[in-house]
Amino acid sequence: MLREKGWVTDMTAKRNLRAYKGMTIRNIKVYAKDKIALLLSMLTQIIVLGLFLLFLKNNYIDVINDRLGGLKDLLDRSDIEAIVNAWLIAGVVGTSVVTAALNALSVMVHDKMERIDYDYSAAAVKGRTVVLAYFSGATLSAFITASILLTAGLIFLAVSGSFLYTVWEVLLLYAIVLLGSVSSTMVLMLFVSFFKKDSTLSAFGILVSVAIGFVVGAYMPVGQFSEKVQTVVNLVPGSQITALLRNTLMQPAIDNADKILNGADGHQFAASLGDLFALKLNIFHNEVNIHFMVLYSLAAIAVFTVLNIALFRLSSKRKD
Repeated sequence: MLREKGWVTDMTAKRNLRAYKGMTIRNIKVYAKDKIALLLSMLTQIIVLGLFLLFLKNNYIDVINDRLGGLKDLLDRSDIEAIVNAWLIAGVVGTSVVTAALNALSVMVHDKMERIDYDYSAAAVKGRTVVLAYFSGATLSAFITASILLTAGLIFLAVSGSFLYTVWEVLLLYAIVLLGSVSSTMVLMLFVSFFKKDSTLSAFGILVSVAIGFVVGAYMPVGQFSEKVQTVVNLVPGSQITALLRNTLMQPAIDNADKILNGADGHQFAASLGDLFALKLNIFHNEVNIHFMVLYSLAAIAVFTVLNIALFRLSSKRKD
């Protein structure tokens, strides 16, 4: 009798696992086929790139030259562009983690509208398996999208002669993207769970896509905001992820410039760039380092996991 029960349990687990894998792959394919969702997920990146090419790049190059003062002849324009280009790539990748996750979660809302979630219930698929598949599909979609943009950015830096990274730093960048994909999906999933119509989610998505560029400092460094505003935007988990990307991408370029100056400025130039591009985030009048950023991101995942589980159990009781 015990053997029979164990066999049934094992078969049920295998069936749930197959259902989870199948639904996860299906969710990714549905998102990939939705051209509008893909376009919306790239809206912020298009805005960031456009602003950078039209206004920001030359402005920041001029600001950096001003900070060099009489030492600006010691650095080539390519050395300065390496710093500015790294800032751009961090902003593009950091925002894509958020927007791609949000738009990938649109599959969940679409399934509610089409009553596909009821089909899952009729097929005896457990609700937690369905929810986990939505999470996994959105996380993988965000990670793939952001990784493609990161790879394109690294190729751009290599072609322009600004690639200054070790293998470890490259792997670290992709690890940060993965952390950001999990964090963004877990946070946004809580909000998306309340939407029941595509039109409402689309309006919310446009709002997030436009605002996230300011929040993570992709349009302009967060350090240029007031301290109160800095605290508010830096509490958003996406800001921590973008700051991690910014530190990993920009620090080698800043260190390279500092090495070329060879202490002629007393290393003040490198410190001033850290302040200008907000490599350390200001929260409640305190500067936080990369260790805090990692812990904060992990804490956000833990907190929103609990909240999502609580919301799922509550909604399940209402259905019953």
